[in-house]
Amino acid sequence: MLAIAAAWALAGLAMVASGDREGRRTLVQLLLLGVFAGGLAWATYRFRIEPRRGSFDAQARRAGLHAQAGDPLGLLRMHFGLFRRAASVRDLENTAHGVRNGREIVIADYWYAPSSNPSLDDYRRFVCVIDPDRSEWADLSVTPMGPIAATRDALGLERIDMESERFNRAFEVRASDRRFAAAFLDARMMDWLMQQAPGMGVEIAHGRFMLFEPRTVASVDDVERALRRFDDLLRLVPAVVGSWYPDPDRAEPISPARPDR
Repeated sequence: MLAIAAAWALAGLAMVASGDREGRRTLVQLLLLGVFAGGLAWATYRFRIEPRRGSFDAQARRAGLHAQAGDPLGLLRMHFGLFRRAASVRDLENTAHGVRNGREIVIADYWYAPSSNPSLDDYRRFVCVIDPDRSEWADLSVTPMGPIAATRDALGLERIDMESERFNRAFEVRASDRRFAAAFLDARMMDWLMQQAPGMGVEIAHGRFMLFEPRTVASVDDVERALRRFDDLLRLVPAVVGSWYPDPDRAEPISPARPDR
């Protein structure tokens, strides 16, 4: 929009230089539009982005993690279904990473808007906790019922019904390995997932393990809460998963994206 306004402004200046009254009127309108757009951008940063960044950074520091703005680790290129949902715009605003309980961990703020209508406040915001070192695990998606089926189909994973009908009504399970899904989602794990906040999901994609849960703009403890929930999730992973799919001996850390990629 700013590029279009700049082009019109240059056209208006050219018309003013030639003595065109319409050019002067257009230039005034564009100046007012620029002031409005600039004020809106400042207000968004001052009252939404800056407070959230401060809250995110403070929570990350208390957890012993290093916080950065944006997506320096290139997380949006990962193959999680959450990052592939249909959206007109999407962004990863804040990232933090470090070692927690002896393992590398990453946490991030992610949002997307399904509609391109600027009059709709349809932003979907999430806190995502990622363990990057699960290369022996099969791909798995455990997502709340509701997201568009075509997006889930794009993952190329087979849909699997679990033994619990109550769980099947609450979550959709897709996996590359039925045996792994059945082992991972034992009775305790399914019961725990059903007790959590609505909208929470779990994904394993290409050796990355992620828990995501919705967040609100006003939340001040969501980073710490998501980390605690992820700790609980790891403790609930059945022992049989570790015996069939052992952890690698050495972690392969997530590194900042190279500029040539």
